[in-house]
Amino acid sequence: MTDGLTSVRRMFEGYKTGKIDDAADYIHPGYFNPDALERTDTRGPDHFADCVAWLHNAFSELHFEELEVIDNGPVLFVRVVMSGRHTGDLVGFPPTGRAFYAEQLHLCRIVDGKVEYHRDWRDDLGVLRQLGFPKAA
Repeated sequence: MTDGLTSVRRMFEGYKTGKIDDAADYIHPGYFNPDALERTDTRGPDHFADCVAWLHNAFSELHFEELEVIDNGPVLFVRVVMSGRHTGDLVGFPPTGRAFYAEQLHLCRIVDGKVEYHRDWRDDLGVLRQLGFPKAA
């Protein structure tokens, strides 16, 4: 297992548990996730902390099941299934208490053994449907 894969797996554990006091050990000082642009202009572990807080504000009982890893040196692709329960505000949608699961693909760039860039593609429409929100036209 590479240092990069270890850091990515620690990142997912932080997303799952919300325990990120040691994030500087696996999150690069320049860490950036473009999905968080509307919420923060920080970088590094503080940026990661904002992402984790947003996720835990909307969901509980989080779990990430790793399905596949393609480790290409400084770039890793990780396919996971994220599951949990909708227990908080989700971009204006009130909590439903419903469980959900959705497949995701994550691209992570590793610099100095730490996650420096993180981009993900998620099945957000599928999640909204599982939570009972109207189908998109």
